[in-house]
Amino acid sequence: MDPQLPLYYKIEQDFKKKIESGTYKVGDLLPSERELIEMYRVSRLTAREAINRLVNDGLVIKIQGKGTYVASPRKDHRIGSLYSGGEEMLLHYEVIETKVLRIEKVCADEALSQMFEVPLNEKLIYIERLRSANRTPAAYMKCYIPYRYVEGIESIDLENRSLYRTLEDDYHLRLHEAQEVIEAIKADTKSAKYLDIPEDTPVLLNHRLTYLLDGTVIEHEIVVYRSDIFKYYNRLVGRGEGRLVEATD
Repeated sequence: MDPQLPLYYKIEQDFKKKIESGTYKVGDLLPSERELIEMYRVSRLTAREAINRLVNDGLVIKIQGKGTYVASPRKDHRIGSLYSGGEEMLLHYEVIETKVLRIEKVCADEALSQMFEVPLNEKLIYIERLRSANRTPAAYMKCYIPYRYVEGIESIDLENRSLYRTLEDDYHLRLHEAQEVIEAIKADTKSAKYLDIPEDTPVLLNHRLTYLLDGTVIEHEIVVYRSDIFKYYNRLVGRGEGRLVEATD
């Protein structure tokens, strides 16, 4: 290997080869920073940079207080299909676990009242869940639904049933479409705690409004995804019939 290459790059490439060859398999624990320092005779900063580059490549994941593990291949989230957070993950992972952190009736504040086009203080059901994929916390989910559409939902086992499937099968609601806004943010204290990542770690934040066939807003969902597990994929076809028009004075 070129002696002029940075030491962190050499370590990164060495581990990439070991992961690709199967020397390290999915779920295997990588050496600690201290062990890397001894193995490669480098500084702590160099060892840390090498691991961070592997994390950014999606090859390994860091779990606070536990170490660095070889990651499962990162899964694409294809934009354009109407799935709940739970259904989407079931398409990709072998072991899915859901924990309901909180479910209760709340009153619509001004923002939620406008969003759902309901009176102020209208009853909503608030559901807060944590979904893990292959035993790794992956999505911290919160949602609001007007309670008059889903009375009694708090007694349904949402740890073992898809929320959207429940809305369709139990409440005969015809989900039609959703609008999403996706942005990159830093994990706050609460989401970092549930996702088992350091605070300020980059994550994906997804705001979604789900509509019934008649245009009624049925759900407002906020999901924080671990960005080392999820990425978004979109396919755009054609340019349409319209064209840009230059502005004139």
